[in-house]
Amino acid sequence: MDSSHSDRGAESITADISIPPAIQSIAKSDDRCLAWHFFVFFSRMEYALKRTRRYLRNVHKAEPNWDRFGSDHDQHFRESLSTRSAEALRYFEANPPRKQIQIEGTMGWSEPSVRTATEKVLPWLLLAIRTVRNNLFHGGKFPLIPMQDPSRDRDLLVHSVTVLNSALELDAEVKSRFFEGLDD
Repeated sequence: MDSSHSDRGAESITADISIPPAIQSIAKSDDRCLAWHFFVFFSRMEYALKRTRRYLRNVHKAEPNWDRFGSDHDQHFRESLSTRSAEALRYFEANPPRKQIQIEGTMGWSEPSVRTATEKVLPWLLLAIRTVRNNLFHGGKFPLIPMQDPSRDRDLLVHSVTVLNSALELDAEVKSRFFEGLDD
């Protein structure tokens, strides 16, 4: 990008392209900043996992191994739960995200993936957060009918960021990779 664009704000850049009013209303909703922070945090965490060799699932496809990270750090996560992380865990256990699915040609929602008594906490939470990310990123949270509880979306995002922030503190190398190249 040339320097004339790098100094311009997002508003002036989007003025150069045609964005339908319906998309503008979604992008300018009250929770857009929270969604943006979640996307950036999630993306940067995924980047850090891929840059940490032991959490790179597939070298050829550069896939992060969220499950291995979760399993490796599950015990420490459970032992070091902050008040906010414990609250996030309770929220996810009571309100796990659903996946958007197709049922006989109609879009619907799966039953939530409830954590079993033998399932490790952190891998389950990280899978739930990936579902939140997929729903948000792939349009699952913008159905054709109004949501029954729109505040749930905000709660899922807040608790997702809380868990990701706690998970980041569990591994020094992942944390270092997360912040590499970023100004403080």
